[in-house]
Amino acid sequence: MEGTMRRALRTLAVGLAVLSVGTAGCGSDSPPPPPDVDISQLDVGSYATTSREIGKPGFDRARLSEGQRLGSFVPLPMDIDPRFTVQAGSETNLTSGFIETLYSLELSADSFRPITPGFIAGFYSLGYSEKDTLIATSLTNTAMLFIDQQSATLAAPALAQAVAAKKGLSEPVDLGKHPDAHAFWKPGTQELYTFQASGQYVIYTTVKDPAKIALDNTDLPAMVALAEKCLDAVSARLREFRPTPPDKLTDIPLDRDGMLGRSLTRPKEDDWSNPPGLYDRNGALHLTNDPVRDKKLFEEAGVDWMANYAGQLFRAQNPKGAQRIRDSHSALSKTYRSVDSPKNLPDARCAELRVKNLFIPRFHCVVSYDRYAAEVWSDQLIDVHQRISAQYSILVKAK
Repeated sequence: MEGTMRRALRTLAVGLAVLSVGTAGCGSDSPPPPPDVDISQLDVGSYATTSREIGKPGFDRARLSEGQRLGSFVPLPMDIDPRFTVQAGSETNLTSGFIETLYSLELSADSFRPITPGFIAGFYSLGYSEKDTLIATSLTNTAMLFIDQQSATLAAPALAQAVAAKKGLSEPVDLGKHPDAHAFWKPGTQELYTFQASGQYVIYTTVKDPAKIALDNTDLPAMVALAEKCLDAVSARLREFRPTPPDKLTDIPLDRDGMLGRSLTRPKEDDWSNPPGLYDRNGALHLTNDPVRDKKLFEEAGVDWMANYAGQLFRAQNPKGAQRIRDSHSALSKTYRSVDSPKNLPDARCAELRVKNLFIPRFHCVVSYDRYAAEVWSDQLIDVHQRISAQYSILVKAK
């Protein structure tokens, strides 16, 4: 379910071609009307063009939805430390919500399950200090929800010992402000792994600084200080989360206001990527490659929900807000150049990655309709045109 190896590679590659743009200008209060589009003339390939009803979830799907919902209560890396403004974002399809083991743990599902009885779901957050991830300091925070406090308390040291053994971390580390935390590192490295039970959660934090290793330098106190800062920030936010009782999980609807139903269905060849999910404004910011830009943009545009499936579908306060998202997310940079819009859909904005990259799709298109803005990616121009055309058709028909 995790698509472990490919997703890990995509995460490491995000710094090689992050789209760096500014927020679009305010424009007039009354945006120009969109051009008339005859959706019957759009080339949509084999993609579905009608919205759908999202049925009642099974238990595991409901668990995953609970993990995705946790994203609204995990602080952004940049909100913990302003250095971490680069994220593994939209085009990398990083899995954030999870119900099995997480690839950063490097534990198989068979190893994870026996030491985490009572585990419900988790959410993973990743930030970099630089676009070049080979030299950037990285910060991850993972919140793992358990059925009760006792389960979390037992799981934290078990996970710490298992990860330490797997990674060859030979020395425990004392976190003075958090004496109950379980932290390990290997002397001579610049990596710190920390687990702490907080109520019915286990908070897993990692700090890595490869640049210091390249300079033959280590700074354990700096890593400890950052880990302590993370544990304080994450535990404080998690106290605001209200977990769904396990016997009520399947009663929580997967969709809201038809957002997931309006999103483009992912083709089978994309099944390795991020599981479909619905995120509020705060949660959606974890799935962007430019959280500084989008934090301001989403507030100004009045974004309340984002559906993630074959692409990303945002709902803004009004059509003007949707157009602001379209304009901002389609703004060009040194790494992207403009390409033709799909035939008969001139309002779509499309771009091509200037450099070859095995881990980031080559083409990208954005379009807005009414109060919705949609964004899709593909390695083939005809496919990205068909995807954005099909998504546009869904929005028109669903209104």
